[in-house]
Amino acid sequence: MAPFPPPSSTTLAQELLDLLPRLLRRMRIDTPIAQEEAGEPETWHDITELRAASGQVSLLGFLVKQEHATMQSLAQYLAVTPATVTMMVKRLLTQGYVERQRDEHDWRLVWVTPTERGRRAIRAYQQLRQASFQQRLAQLTDEEQQHLWAALPALHHLVAIDISASSGKGE
Repeated sequence: MAPFPPPSSTTLAQELLDLLPRLLRRMRIDTPIAQEEAGEPETWHDITELRAASGQVSLLGFLVKQEHATMQSLAQYLAVTPATVTMMVKRLLTQGYVERQRDEHDWRLVWVTPTERGRRAIRAYQQLRQASFQQRLAQLTDEEQQHLWAALPALHHLVAIDISASSGKGE
């Protein structure tokens, strides 16, 4: 891999801020590709229903990974207001993807838990999304794939950086 001159941080930021949302939108459009790939008609319906409202897939995916969460932690994870999370959870509750329960020891806390239907829908969605992305990656040259692989540590670092705590470049 031949080295190339690094762009200015302004140019790099602008390119990434433009490119990454477009890639994610493209992935959203590609997934699911066809009803047959989603398996059962109910699973297809679940995936299309979840994709209909922005943030539902993220919220439910987070719940499946965490097993349960409070309304406040969901709001923090999604970077939205508690009122927005309440509306999203109500929609998912009505659709049968989540359940709400009061904490046994602190009645002020409400735990949100995915149902089995919610878990199945997220598993199917993630499988379809991964298959779609693998199809895209297969269209790249070996060199392009190596460049992406080499960029992963820097991208992971970007996600981990707490800019409110840092005061300059390289921290």
